[in-house]
Amino acid sequence: MYVFIFTTVVVGFASAGVVMLLFRLWGRKAPKYVVPFVAAIAMFGYMIWDEYTWFDRYEARLPQTINVIQTFTDENVFAPWTLINAPVNRFTAIDLDKVITNPEAPEEKRVTTLLLKKGGETLALTHLVDCSQGRRGYITPTTAVDGNGFPTGIDEWFAMNAGDPLRAAICS
Repeated sequence: MYVFIFTTVVVGFASAGVVMLLFRLWGRKAPKYVVPFVAAIAMFGYMIWDEYTWFDRYEARLPQTINVIQTFTDENVFAPWTLINAPVNRFTAIDLDKVITNPEAPEEKRVTTLLLKKGGETLALTHLVDCSQGRRGYITPTTAVDGNGFPTGIDEWFAMNAGDPLRAAICS
């Protein structure tokens, strides 16, 4: 967050400096309103660019084994351009190389999902996915596990429909 604020301010100062330099090279004095106006427009433009390119830049830096299974967008009335085309600011990913199949029940798979949000902390959740029954449950530190690392019982199961991105990625 602090890096974003710092970068935005630097963009504003840099663009104002370029405008002042151009006016000096032309041998004229810049009108008082031009420099702050250019700095404001440059900072505003940088903020919008950062908002719309965050997901693509972040996804490009992910290892090849990480698969993005779902993206989320948010519209904001205080940023009216998002009402027309909302940028991706959250996504869910899994590491397909770390999906573990239960040797005693091949339809059960253990997977860790990564929930990432722009400007937020990454959240990792471990799930047990039952492909045959179309359901998933969370594996917590208090969940009892067997010798293979699979839970002996899940407290609460959640139904997964056929179009669920996690089910489609793990069970196919």
